[in-house]
Amino acid sequence: MAKRTKFSKFRDLYEVIEELAVSYTYEGVVEILAERHDLILTTGTLTNYLYRYRKESKELSVATDNSSSNIEVKPEMKKQIFVDLYSNDPIQESNTDVSDESYVQPTHEELDTAMKRFEAKLANKRNRSLFDK
Repeated sequence: MAKRTKFSKFRDLYEVIEELAVSYTYEGVVEILAERHDLILTTGTLTNYLYRYRKESKELSVATDNSSSNIEVKPEMKKQIFVDLYSNDPIQESNTDVSDESYVQPTHEELDTAMKRFEAKLANKRNRSLFDK
């Protein structure tokens, strides 16, 4: 029977290793792998294997994703939260569907005006706090 490589053992134990890494340092993970799973690694090798495995998995998922030609792209849903600048409490939350025809995209001029108002309020707040000291 052919001897398995350390990386092939690592690959089989990847899910276990990820769960261990949540609760233990890499040194602890290396010790547990040696004691319970007969996989002897250094922390450097563990770090290298994790990087290599994640990179391979990502490349594989990208290759799989690109092979599908019948992908439907749905409009993006945006969540807007309006916050009271003085108390940091949410005033209003809304989900905005950009494909919804009732949604009106603000113009650059409107955004500039809103930004200037915000900056003025912020400057006033800073000035008040300087005088309060």
